[in-house]
Amino acid sequence: MNFTDYYKVLELERSASEDEIKKAFRRLARQYHPDANPNNPDAEERFKKISEAYEILGDPAKKAKYDQLSRQTSGFTGNGARPGGGAGFSMDDVGDMFSGTSFGDMLSELFGQARPSQRRSSARQRASGARATPVYTVRLTLEEAFSGTSKRLTLGQTTADVAFRPGIASGQRLRIANAELEVTVQPHERFRREADDLQLRMTIPLTTALLGGRVDVQTLSGTLAVHVPAGTQPEKRLRLKGQGMPVYGSADARGDLYVTLDVALPASLTEEQRQLVEQLRQSGL
Repeated sequence: MNFTDYYKVLELERSASEDEIKKAFRRLARQYHPDANPNNPDAEERFKKISEAYEILGDPAKKAKYDQLSRQTSGFTGNGARPGGGAGFSMDDVGDMFSGTSFGDMLSELFGQARPSQRRSSARQRASGARATPVYTVRLTLEEAFSGTSKRLTLGQTTADVAFRPGIASGQRLRIANAELEVTVQPHERFRREADDLQLRMTIPLTTALLGGRVDVQTLSGTLAVHVPAGTQPEKRLRLKGQGMPVYGSADARGDLYVTLDVALPASLTEEQRQLVEQLRQSGL
């Protein structure tokens, strides 16, 4: 049984500040996000661990409890020993705070508070013939992942009301009673997601590219007026800071929206337009 060191997962020292934790999560999430590493199961697994680590360390209450419990439990995990009654700890002290995480599973196994069928690892389940925890796939739209949503789900013979926090990503798993939910965020017709950032292509008129001006960009949170500089070339990329996806587990952090501009060239011209363009050509443009 290995101790779950979430600081190592996020490549941080234990003295890391809240801002350093956020920055580390965003950097690693971009690097290992499944969308950026198609057909790479190692990256997908790393992304899940990174998301789980931030779910704990990014929440001040969970982080404080984790720091306390990790000091208490780390001494027992190296050789598989189990603490005795003098440890002064009960799973009742934690409740569901670490439910659905590997650290929570470790606590349950170490302190013997969960039912045996809930504590077994998948390897032990296969060896003993115990029934594995069922995993259900839940599909969310990008808008639902952006804003957060609640759904009433039918899982086998039971029904559960489940809340999904803003910023949740494909591949993340949520532990609920007797089951796990694996989230799939469906592709969007306009936006492409890369970790917490969004990518968008839009077409602007030729005159706006030449002379500059303002264009309306439809973001996931509404319409935003954006300045296009004069002389904008095709494939120009604009960064709209803080207009991307919410950072999962953080109330105030957002990724960015990157808008790639295409310039619309008219397929045909009126006679008046042709004369004007001819004048521009004669002027050396």
